[in-house]
Amino acid sequence: MSAPEEHLRRWQAAGLLDEATAARLREFESARHERTADERPGILEAVVYLGVAIAAVGVAILVGSAWGDLQDWARIAVVGVPAVLALLAGQALRSIGRPDMVRGGHVAWLLAEALLSGTAAVAADSAGWSEDDVALAAAIVAATSATALWLLAPSHVQVFGVGAGLFLLSMMLGTIPDEYTPLVAGLVAAAFGAALLALTELNWFRPTWSAQPVAALLLAWGVFFGSFDDPWAEAVAFIAAAALVVLSIGRGVFVYMVLGLALGFGALVRAIAMHVDDPTAASLALIMVGALLVGSVILLARHKPWREGPLPA
Repeated sequence: MSAPEEHLRRWQAAGLLDEATAARLREFESARHERTADERPGILEAVVYLGVAIAAVGVAILVGSAWGDLQDWARIAVVGVPAVLALLAGQALRSIGRPDMVRGGHVAWLLAEALLSGTAAVAADSAGWSEDDVALAAAIVAATSATALWLLAPSHVQVFGVGAGLFLLSMMLGTIPDEYTPLVAGLVAAAFGAALLALTELNWFRPTWSAQPVAALLLAWGVFFGSFDDPWAEAVAFIAAAALVVLSIGRGVFVYMVLGLALGFGALVRAIAMHVDDPTAASLALIMVGALLVGSVILLARHKPWREGPLPA
């Protein structure tokens, strides 16, 4: 006997439920169990993922083996046609409506985004563009195609695609100056991350479960990467780390706390390593900072100055 059925019978025996209410509860639990079973990964979903992987490997082998013998239009077709087929396959899978097939459709779309980006790179290279412009064109197509498919059907996979596309775009925007500038690339990535974070907290960029780590990771990586170029950017890294920790406390999101602390720790270690020449002094500084942080937490946890009344014995 299942646990819900056992509870229902006990409540009926105690006179807490009538037969009609118990029947409705049984129907509800039965439907919920069927939905849960449909959402579990199955053999068909595994076959879809295997097919997507095999197709991707096939495209890579074809490109590697015959690339030098192909004309420009054929090179574009070799990457572009599989991209269109992946888009169509993803939509066909999604139209089935089963959760496992929908997930498989989004994975096919993710492959399509990568292939569309590659198609743009091949087309730009065939047109005689410079290497930096080719990479920038590929990044723009990756970000825009991922965003478009996310707008069409938000999902965890498409959230990852948006984050990856914006990361690639920010890295390529760092090439716009005369030489690659980590500060520009990092600040652009941080700006993208901050924008996604705001949209996530407004419940516009979703699913939230995947949007929160993607947005926070893009922000944290951006400010950390950008801080390698200019000393003033180090302060931005510490400010961003503190903001993530405060946001974690205010919103109750653990991943913000993890990324905020990781960013603060990385920025601190880098700052000490860059500005303290003596390794012994750097080690002592890290030990002192760590001891101060732990000691502060112990004092705050024991005395709780924001609360009234003594600690319980």
